[in-house]
Amino acid sequence: MSHDPSTPILRQSASGNSGPTAQVGGDNVGGIHITHRLRLPAFPVPASDRAAATDPLWAYTPTPQRAADLLAAHGLAVIVGKHGTGRRVSAVRAVQTRLLLRSETPQLFDLAADWEDDETPGRDILPQPAPGCGYLIDAASRPLTLAAALALTAWAEQLQAAGSCLVITGNERDWQGDSRFEIPAVRPDAIQVARNHLAERFPAQAHWLQPDPNQNATRGGLLRGPAAPDPTAGALSDLITRSVSPSDAVAIAGRLRNITPERFARAVQQCADKQHPEIHEQGLKELRSIRDELLQWTNFLDKKLTETGTRGQDRVMLLAAAYLEGAPVEVCIRAAAAFAPRDEPVARRFREGRSPRRRLRDVGVDVTADDRAAFDSRPGLASSAIRMDWHHWADEREETKRWLERITTADQPSALWAEQIGERLLELSRSAVDPPFFTMLEKWTASYVPDDTRIQAVTRLLTQAAQTDELARDTHKKLLDWAQRKSNPHQREIAARVCSSVYGKRWPHTALIRLRHILAHDDKATEIAAHALTAYAGSTSEGFQRVIDTVETWLEKHPSHPAGPRAFLTLADPSNPQGTLVKLITTAQTSPKIRDFLITGWWATLEQPEVRERAHQVLLGWAQAVHENRLDRNFTFRILTDVRNAHTPVDAMSRFLYGSPEHEDPALIDARFALANLRACNHALCVQPDCPVKQPPSTSNNGSAAGGSGEIVQ
Repeated sequence: MSHDPSTPILRQSASGNSGPTAQVGGDNVGGIHITHRLRLPAFPVPASDRAAATDPLWAYTPTPQRAADLLAAHGLAVIVGKHGTGRRVSAVRAVQTRLLLRSETPQLFDLAADWEDDETPGRDILPQPAPGCGYLIDAASRPLTLAAALALTAWAEQLQAAGSCLVITGNERDWQGDSRFEIPAVRPDAIQVARNHLAERFPAQAHWLQPDPNQNATRGGLLRGPAAPDPTAGALSDLITRSVSPSDAVAIAGRLRNITPERFARAVQQCADKQHPEIHEQGLKELRSIRDELLQWTNFLDKKLTETGTRGQDRVMLLAAAYLEGAPVEVCIRAAAAFAPRDEPVARRFREGRSPRRRLRDVGVDVTADDRAAFDSRPGLASSAIRMDWHHWADEREETKRWLERITTADQPSALWAEQIGERLLELSRSAVDPPFFTMLEKWTASYVPDDTRIQAVTRLLTQAAQTDELARDTHKKLLDWAQRKSNPHQREIAARVCSSVYGKRWPHTALIRLRHILAHDDKATEIAAHALTAYAGSTSEGFQRVIDTVETWLEKHPSHPAGPRAFLTLADPSNPQGTLVKLITTAQTSPKIRDFLITGWWATLEQPEVRERAHQVLLGWAQAVHENRLDRNFTFRILTDVRNAHTPVDAMSRFLYGSPEHEDPALIDARFALANLRACNHALCVQPDCPVKQPPSTSNNGSAAGGSGEIVQ
């Protein structure tokens, strides 16, 4: 039906409504949007985690059984503790223990905490309770407010009634809800963890870790008495202490697999040969080397760098090689000399005395045949050196960060290794005091103009950090900060690239929030954000629905913000390689919700002056697509007719309807002719079954062309 321009278009909404339907009294002359969020992303718990929580890999701790008892009573348990206390695997075992009592094939899912910080996760986004399903939420990756904790507690009661359950893991202060559900994570015995990981496939190495009552304590567990039937049994029983975390114990077990039984047995046998001092000493040296290799060379580094005082030149040369592993030795030398650039005598000393290559070899660095720094003979020494340097020389942390920034500027040879340096800072920041990872990324993207290689490197580093338990929360904050930072287009571009990667698949709602901030401005980052939006919409039917619902919400909640119109034009652009417009037009012919989205989307877009030129280009694209039979002619022009009748044509629509000298192609002329002759839809008498605002005959005929009810949530 035609709409009287003097009658204001009322855009009604039923915000906060959680019922299955909404009834609006009186005449409706605007679109009713009853929108709902999609369910939170749920990912199956990896098989490796389920295996670690199951015999024979499981190492006993009382945490899972206590959690399982809470799950049986309330459907909820919260396991809190520092990272490295085994809280994750304990949570998996607790869920399996609980569900195996009720289902032979329990299903375990990681539930992404993909909601806004000030939002309460409602029943509409939480999975429907189903028997035999257990859910895990990591509260360490994002803060949980009291309201969120209460909502999850109520949901857990529903899960419990359905034969399901929820376990939340996090640090000691992450849970703001009822403390009755809290259980402190008790660290499992690290030695048992390592032995269990070796027992099935590498029994000989597991044998080395077993407690031995006959062990000679004065020899540190390395030397065996001749009466022992197996001199290697228990020879490394003191290697792993109880303070070692389960994850570190697994890592040590992995390195133990690389020690062949023949090598270890030979070293133990040589140690036992007291009649030949040279052989005995050789065995001791080899055993010390094996232990250092297993413990990441901590004893080796202590002897080289700390026992005889701080050796500045050796320390900096080792540090340069550790960060620049694989680089030419000359690059490492130049980097080491730049550690104190204002002190020329210090820089000169790096070129005096022992040759740099000799200095590198003395601190454990290999110099390859093609003159590169390597750690082949001491794998893991580089990371261990970086970690030890950060903790031991705490007063030089700021100078170390400034040094790394200097040697990674574009004019430095070591700049090619910036991404590797970033990876080592990321690993260091997982456990370091005053972690340097995000600080360095800020320097790399704010202090000078980064090139495309650096932008891509920082993108990969942030994507990796988001998937690291200890850094996920800070990564979310950093991406939000960069997305909002209009003054730095490079940081906005990086945020857009990260959101278009696996990050967006893991946290789609969180990523879309950041994309909205990026779409506030028009630059390269906006193009990447728009591509990410359409790529996600074209990936799956769920992705398509999520993007439509999200953009619709932007248009409604932020009517003066250009992000919604820019997103709409991206989806409605016929030149979009993802083909979202074809899908929109096709779906709209049977879905009132999508038809209403197209009409109201055009309304909001045509009212936004910042996108006026782009809107005109997309309208021309629609005309060309119809002319080339890529879009349904009648239906597409009906959409545009409704938009025209409800919108005062003074902008892009005006140019489209009434002409512009530079655009007089046949497609545009055809579109103008069709719109001029196509009768406006009288919705009171409309015979179209999919009319989004069809009213009963008794209803007064004063609605808008695109008004009416939107989606009715059943």
